Amino acid sequence: MNYYFIGINGISMSALAVLLAQQGNHVCGSDLITKNEILKAYGIEIFYESNLKEIAKADVVAFSSAIKGDNCDMIYAKKLNKKILSRGEMLGKIANSYENVIAVAGSHGKTTTTALIYNVLKEAGERPTLHLGGVLCEEKTNVVVGDKKYFVTEACEYHDNFLYLYPYISVVTNIEKEHMDYFKTFSNELNSFKTFMKQSKFVVEQDSSYYPSNIRYKNGKLCFSIYHEKKKCLSLNMNICEEVNVFNCIYAYRVCKLLNLPDCIIKKGLESFKGVKRRFEKVNCKYFNTVIVDYAHHPTEIKNTIKTCEKVFKGKKIVYIFQPHTYSRTLTLLKDFKKLFEKVDNLILFKTYEARENVKDGISAKRLSELIENKNLKYCSNLKILMKTLFTTLKKEDVLVFIGAGDLPASLYENKFIY
Repeated sequence: MNYYFIGINGISMSALAVLLAQQGNHVCGSDLITKNEILKAYGIEIFYESNLKEIAKADVVAFSSAIKGDNCDMIYAKKLNKKILSRGEMLGKIANSYENVIAVAGSHGKTTTTALIYNVLKEAGERPTLHLGGVLCEEKTNVVVGDKKYFVTEACEYHDNFLYLYPYISVVTNIEKEHMDYFKTFSNELNSFKTFMKQSKFVVEQDSSYYPSNIRYKNGKLCFSIYHEKKKCLSLNMNICEEVNVFNCIYAYRVCKLLNLPDCIIKKGLESFKGVKRRFEKVNCKYFNTVIVDYAHHPTEIKNTIKTCEKVFKGKKIVYIFQPHTYSRTLTLLKDFKKLFEKVDNLILFKTYEARENVKDGISAKRLSELIENKNLKYCSNLKILMKTLFTTLKKEDVLVFIGAGDLPASLYENKFIY
C-alpha cells in the first residue's frame, strides 16, 4: 500500500512511518523540516512542500495532531476522497497486528517508562517492537522493528489518541492538568484516561504497596531498592539520573512481573538502560563543563528536574534556560509557572516554541517573564541574545540546564554550541 504522512517528522509520526515501511509499504510525507536521519536511514522521502502526485497515489493519508484543517495537503486529500487517518487511528491500526500491546500513558514519565519496559524485554531475549516519543540514547532511534509478540508503545492522551489502543497491559504513571487546548476541562481529561484503562486487560497505576527505599546518588547515578508489601524485590544501581525515574522503574518492574519475567532479568534490563535523549541528558560543550538538556515542559516536571540538579550539582551555580512549549499551555498553567519560577535563583526564559499555535492562543515567554516576580530572571528573544547572555555572565564551571520540549536544543546543535 501507499501511505502519505502529513507532518511526517513528528516523533510519533516518524516511528509509525518506519513501521509501515518495514512491512513493505511505500511511505513518504511532508513536513516543514526535511532533515530526519532516522527516516533517511529507512529510505523514506520527506517533502518540504506539498507533493500532489504522491497524495494522488496514496491509499491512505495520515496526519499528526499538529495539522489543522486548512493545511493544503489535507484539503487536497479530502478533495480526492482519500482515506484519512489521524495519528491515533494509525497507531491503533498498526498496534492491532501485534499479539500483546503494552501501552504507557500519563502526564509525566511515559517515555522513559516505555523505554525501560522495552529494554527489559530485550534483556529477556525477546524481540519487542518499540514505538517511542523520544530517541533512545543507545540505539539512537525512536522506533525498533521487532517481531509480532510484543508492541511496546508510548500512549499520548492528546486528541484522545490513546483511545485507539486496546492494550494487553496499560500503564498510567500519573494524571495532571494538561492539553487543555483540547480537553477544555480536567474532568474531560480524567474521563479519557478512565476509558483508556477500561480498554485494557491489565492496568498498572499508582499502588502504595510498591515503594522505593534508600534512594541515593552514587557518582551522579541513581541507586535505590524496590519493595512490595515490606518485602525487598530488587536493589538497583542505575545508569540514569533524576529521582522521578525511581517510580518509572517501579512501573516497568510491575509490568515485567505481569509478563512473568524473573527478577534477575528485570534487574539486568533496568540497570543496563542508557536513557532517552533530552531526558536529563548530559551533552558535550566546549564552552562550559556541564550542560544538561531536559525535555521537562510542565511545572511538575521542571520542579523535579530542579530538585535533581540541586542534589547532583550541589554547591555549584546552576542556570536554568527554559523555552515554553505552546502559548496555551503557558496560559493554562500560569499560576504554577509563576509559583515555581519566582523561587529559582538563576533563570533565563527563551522565546516560546509555537508548535501548532500563535500568540493569540495564550501567553508568550516574554509576557511570562514580565509576570514573574524574580529580579534574577532574564528574557532572550533569539539565539544570538541568549549566547551573548551566557558568555558574558557565566563561568566555564557553571552548570547550564536547558529545559523544555521546543526547538532550542536543535538550534544549539546546529550552531555547534553543544555536540
